[in-house]
Amino acid sequence: MEYLFSPCYTTNMNHATRKIIIALASIGIIVFAFNLNNVLFWDDADWILNNFSIQTLTWENIKFIFGNNSLAGIGQVSNYYRPFLFLTFMANYLIVGPNPILYHIVSNSIHILNACLISYLLVRWLRSYRIAFLAALLFLIHPLQTEAVTYISGRGDPLSVFFILAGIALYLKKYRWWSYGAAILAILSRETAVLFPAYLGVALMAFEYYGLIWERFKKAFINTLPFIGISAIYGLLRLTVLNFQNTLNFYQQQNIYSEHLAYRIYTFFHAFMVYIQLAFWPVGLHMDRDIPVSINITDLWTWLGMLIILGLAGLLIVFYRRSDKTAFNVWFFGTGIFFINLLPTSGIVPINARIYEHWLYFSLFGLFTIAVWYLDKFWQIFERKWSSWQPILVILLVIYCLFLGVQTIRRNLLWGDTEQFYLNILYYEPNDVRVLNNLGNWYSDHGQNILAGPLYERAINTDPLQPAPYYNLGNIAYDNGQLDQAEALYKKAITIDPMFHYAYSNLAQVYINKNELNQALNALQQLQKIYPTSQNKNNIEMLEKIINGKD
Repeated sequence: MEYLFSPCYTTNMNHATRKIIIALASIGIIVFAFNLNNVLFWDDADWILNNFSIQTLTWENIKFIFGNNSLAGIGQVSNYYRPFLFLTFMANYLIVGPNPILYHIVSNSIHILNACLISYLLVRWLRSYRIAFLAALLFLIHPLQTEAVTYISGRGDPLSVFFILAGIALYLKKYRWWSYGAAILAILSRETAVLFPAYLGVALMAFEYYGLIWERFKKAFINTLPFIGISAIYGLLRLTVLNFQNTLNFYQQQNIYSEHLAYRIYTFFHAFMVYIQLAFWPVGLHMDRDIPVSINITDLWTWLGMLIILGLAGLLIVFYRRSDKTAFNVWFFGTGIFFINLLPTSGIVPINARIYEHWLYFSLFGLFTIAVWYLDKFWQIFERKWSSWQPILVILLVIYCLFLGVQTIRRNLLWGDTEQFYLNILYYEPNDVRVLNNLGNWYSDHGQNILAGPLYERAINTDPLQPAPYYNLGNIAYDNGQLDQAEALYKKAITIDPMFHYAYSNLAQVYINKNELNQALNALQQLQKIYPTSQNKNNIEMLEKIINGKD
C-alpha cells in the first residue's frame, strides 16, 4: 500500500477531504441553525447570566475562575471545575452580553469542527472517504448530540472532545508539545477528559502500531506517559486543593445507589442497554432522563447489558485470533472509545447520576465507526453481487439520515420553547423535582403564580429535602402580602440547606417589612458569611446606621 503515500495520492486525498469538510460544515450549519435564537436558561442562569466572575475581564476574575468550582460565581459549591469552559463563556459575554446567538454559534461551530476532525482521523486510519464521511455525518446530525450542543451549559462536552481529537491529530503529526497543550485544555474544559491518554492509547494500538496486542500496549503506554503524567497531576489536584465538595461522590446524601457498589454496576448494565437503543433509534429523548436502581443482577435489562458486554469481549478475542486483523482493530477502537467515554460517568467511580443523554456525545464516535465500517462492507458486497439493489440501500440510508436530522431539528426547536421543553420532560419524568421547580419559576416569572404554586408543592411532596421549592413558595407568599407564611418558608429553606443564600436576603426583607430590624440585620450578616458581596455589605452598614439612629 505504498501508493497511499505518493504525492498524487496525497493531492487527491486533500481534495476529497476538503469536499467532506465542506459537506459536513454545510449540513451542520443547516441542522443546528434552528437553535440560534434559543434563550439561555436552566444552568445557563447560574453559569452565565448570574455569574459575576465571567461578566468582566479582570485579573481577579481570571484567578477566581481558576481557583474555584463552577458554581462559586453564584455563591454555591459543586464538584465541577471547568475554568477553560468558563473562559469561553466570558469571551461570549464580553462581546454580546446575555444575547444568546453568539453562544450558539460558538457551540455549533465546535460540534461541526469535531465532525470534521473525526472524518480526518478516519481517512487516515481506514483509508476510506465513504466511511469517514458517513461516520462523521452520523456523529454530526444525531439528535442525542442536541443536549451537548444546543444547551450552552453543555458546551463542556463538545469543547473537551474538540481538544481530545485535536490533541490526537497533533500527536500523529508529531506536534507533541501542542498535543500536550490540547490535553490540558481538554481537561480544563470538562473533567472526563482526564482519560485523554486512554483515548490516545486506544487509537495508537488500533491503527498506528502493529504486532501482538501486548507489544502494542507497551509501546502505547510508553508514548502516552507524558499525558498520563498530566492526568495524574490533575487528579491529585482535584483530590486535594481543588476538591471543592466531594470529587468522587456527587450525591450529598447517602442513598441505596451511592452506598452499594454492586447496585451501581448492575445499574450501569441497564444504562448501557438504554444507550444502545437511543444510539440507533433515538425517540423519546428528554433532559433529566432517569432509570431505576438495579438491585439484582437477574433484572432483565441488567442481565442483557452484562451479557452483551461479555459478548463484545469475546468477539474481540475471536477477531484477534483470526487472520483478519482489520476487524479486530475497528472493534478494539470503537468499543474502546465507547466505554472509555462512559467510564467516568458510569456511576461506579466517581459516583454520579445514573444516566444522561449527553454522556454519549463522544461514545457515538466509536459506535458509528464500527457501524459504518460494516455498512461499507455490506455496500461492497452489493457492488459485487447485487449492484441493481444498490439504489435501495442508498434510499434506506438517506431515509435514516433524514430521520436523524429531522429529530435533531425538532429537538433544537423544543429547546427554544422553555415551557414546552419542561412539559416534555415531565411527560416522561413526572416527579422530576428540578423540572417541577424550574417550570414553576418560568410561570412565576411570567406572572402566572397560580400555575407555579402547585408545581412547587408537587416538588416538595416528591422530595421535601430540597430548599428551592420552599424558597419559591415563600416568594409567592411574599408577593401576596403573607409575610408570616413567607418567613416560615424562607426559614425552612435555610434549615434544609444553610448555604442556600437566596433565602437570606428575602428573609431580611420580610423582617424589614415587619419592622424587625435586628432580625433583618442578623439575616444579612449570615448571608455575608456564606456569600460575601459589596452590595450586601452596604446593606448591612445602612441597616446598622438605621438601628443605631433609632436606638
